[in-house]
Amino acid sequence: MAPQPAGDDVRNAVAAVLVGALGAEFGNAMVDVRLDSAQVAVESARDHVVSGSGRVRIGAGAASDGMATDGDWLAFQYRTRYDTLFASAGWPDVQLGGDGEREVPNDALLISELEDRLATELEQLPGAGRVYLQFDAINSVETGARFVRIDATGVADFGTGGNTSAHVEAVYDRRDATWLRVRQELGANISVDPTAPVASY
Repeated sequence: MAPQPAGDDVRNAVAAVLVGALGAEFGNAMVDVRLDSAQVAVESARDHVVSGSGRVRIGAGAASDGMATDGDWLAFQYRTRYDTLFASAGWPDVQLGGDGEREVPNDALLISELEDRLATELEQLPGAGRVYLQFDAINSVETGARFVRIDATGVADFGTGGNTSAHVEAVYDRRDATWLRVRQELGANISVDPTAPVASY
């Protein structure tokens, strides 16, 4: 069967788990969630898959007191399983981005700050030493005038420890001048400089 629009019970169950998942995504912040779409695909009598799009606002209060604006919301896509026996949704897979975003020029100061932040975090790894991070491909999009979402790939250089590819997704709040989320993923393709000295034990 083709996916069908979700009913209110399903939407409410999915919205509840999305509040928890997105709150954890942004450092256990309080969030408001709106579902823009929700489609149900039936895999069995009990097991359904719900997917769609929505928007999240970080920080409580504005949505309920009528002061929130379109620029206060971040778009996202989601997918989760729904158990019809217990009328409950599982932990969702959430990807930021969607309708309402537009590509903007990269902000050199923000990019530099992000590189420094990540390099400092990587230097905390056991035996990491000094780390240099260089982004090669950077894409910046914004929702309204408040949030900038940065998706970047590049190289993390661990000096004599070698280097590896790095992928970073970050969300910056211009209004509060703070990073709401910084997620990094290092590749397994570490290469070591053959001219670097080899430690002996």
